[in-house]
Amino acid sequence: MAIKSIPTKTNSTATTTNKQHQKTIKQTLKQIKETEQQLKQTTNQDLNPIADLLERLEKEVKAATEEEEEQNQKTKKQATTHQVTHALIYALHRIFSSLIRQGRIHGSPTRTKAQEGPEEEAIKLVKEWLKTQYSQYIDCLLVLLHLSTTQEEHGTQIELDALTILINLVRAESDIIRALKYPSLPEISAKFPPAGFESATFLKLVKTLLIPTLKLPPIPQSVRAEFILRYLNFCDDLRFRFLKDATFLCQSSNPESIQQGRKKKKAKTTVPTDNSNADQNKGLTRNLLMYLESLTTMPTREEELDQFWTGKPEETSAGSVRTRKRTRGGKEGAGGQKKKTQKTADGSTGIFDDPSDSEASGPDALELAQEPRGLGKNQQHPLLSLRAHQKAFSDCWIAFLSRQDLAESDIKRILNLLHDQVIPHMIDPKILMDFLVDCLDYGGSISVLSLNALFTLISKHNLDYPDFYTRLYALLDSSIMHTRHRPRFFRMLEVFLSSTHLPVNIVASFVKKIARLSLFAPPAATISVVPFCYNLIKLHPTVMALLHRLPDPNSKSLKALPINDPFKVDEPDPLKTDAIFSSAWELVGLRSHYLASISTLFKVFQESFDKPKYDLEDFLDHSYSTLIDTELTRMIKKPPALSLFSISYKEPASSSSLPTSAPLGLKKSPVVVDDIVNQMWKI
Repeated sequence: MAIKSIPTKTNSTATTTNKQHQKTIKQTLKQIKETEQQLKQTTNQDLNPIADLLERLEKEVKAATEEEEEQNQKTKKQATTHQVTHALIYALHRIFSSLIRQGRIHGSPTRTKAQEGPEEEAIKLVKEWLKTQYSQYIDCLLVLLHLSTTQEEHGTQIELDALTILINLVRAESDIIRALKYPSLPEISAKFPPAGFESATFLKLVKTLLIPTLKLPPIPQSVRAEFILRYLNFCDDLRFRFLKDATFLCQSSNPESIQQGRKKKKAKTTVPTDNSNADQNKGLTRNLLMYLESLTTMPTREEELDQFWTGKPEETSAGSVRTRKRTRGGKEGAGGQKKKTQKTADGSTGIFDDPSDSEASGPDALELAQEPRGLGKNQQHPLLSLRAHQKAFSDCWIAFLSRQDLAESDIKRILNLLHDQVIPHMIDPKILMDFLVDCLDYGGSISVLSLNALFTLISKHNLDYPDFYTRLYALLDSSIMHTRHRPRFFRMLEVFLSSTHLPVNIVASFVKKIARLSLFAPPAATISVVPFCYNLIKLHPTVMALLHRLPDPNSKSLKALPINDPFKVDEPDPLKTDAIFSSAWELVGLRSHYLASISTLFKVFQESFDKPKYDLEDFLDHSYSTLIDTELTRMIKKPPALSLFSISYKEPASSSSLPTSAPLGLKKSPVVVDDIVNQMWKI
């Protein structure tokens, strides 16, 4: 019979401690549940237990984000700690949601003669206290967004739960604030739709997602992906407000921008931000670019504006708008002065904020704030206006591009998506001209990447750029043949030179300059020069004189090529290079290229130009690796010759090869070897 091992004292102590810890967790969860039920029993209940729950939540959040703990201790306590945190945040969510629906947090208390005195002051103090507690709860949720947990025993990720609760609170706040702002909803429903974004918590969420906090780890990728896929790319109102808030954050952290410069007169109303640090500014740029890159569901028609997190606004008719304007005008005449909209620090007009915190109050001030400009007689809610969404998108991109801390890698990422994801959704894409011209003058790969966006503005938006071909010609230098964006450059160059209305001097300058660069280019770049020049010459037959001009002073059919090449290599203007009077002698040098495919391609210039146009895509994406793979996989029709020619080679006889019976001085007969390969090995 096997003897059972006696448990050690250490294992017994650990088991006891673990059981006690689990018992404590169960008791804590029970207390949280009882406290929540107690707060929901009556309407005039004692609200002090909310502070106790918040105090416990702050301790749990601090323990979860503390970096001084050892990694093994975090692993052991992670499931239990998050179990309590999970219960606390959802209990407080249900409590505060109920208080929000009752109107006990947002809005100002209604003042009547019966309530004047101590009772009114008590109601005001309770409301202010609840606002403070609610603000602390929001701050705890924002801190929890920085955690990076895994789904283990508790079966949830605490940072995703915090994001879900924050978004749900945005909806609850929007509903109650809208109801408080529009008490007589049937009377003003024509002008003020019963839905719209009215939450001020969303700005705090956007600020947490964009601006890194120095004392906390960065936002995990799971939170970003959840916010982008589930909310930003799905709900039109959340996307609209995200762009507005991101614009405000960019302008407030970038004093050199034009938009911020216009607001210097209103410095007294500016709320100081925590993003003055250089690292925070760089983090804002990096994070905002990531979100803008992921924004792939911008609407192109008003019919596509059909997903709203806070409810779809109602349509507005022209007749009701005119009636409402006349009513407002009568009130203004009786009042004597017209109410003006008060702007807040973020540049908004107050419709997205708590009415108790805004100087402008009442539906008249809100009407002036919500009234969009330039929408014609039929006024429309901004969330239902395609132009309003495009304006928010344009303002966000302009504020982002005006930042002073854009790195070269960031500019490359921007240029890669500018022509496809940005320009089609902007109100006036020509405003990007200054940025693109600066990129074109920058040189290198950034200049090449800016060509797509410039071409889109020129071809689709009637951008007048008279010096475009001069700047394009300046990009033709020795480095363009070695850059990784060379295929993209040749694609765009073929499009730019495809117009038959171009002066022949410009086309000849490009052909001559590219042919000159091919003499020093790698074979992967040279192999695309021949079909490119062939297509240009075939499209512009006048340039064919470059192929048939001979250096003969007695020539009568064509102008003779002088002894010195008249082509001016250092001339920046393609109209003044005199390339049309030169000869494409550089292409003749490709006839002796060591790569057989290039020398074979050159033969097309020695034949009549009756072949169809080359497909340039077949030659652009070559590299050394593709050329080597092509040679290694090429089928050989004929076996290679092992012997070049026959020669007679007399191999001297060795002494060991002589027979023993041979007389002294007798030499071995010469051996004739006809294979030169064997001779090379022997030598």
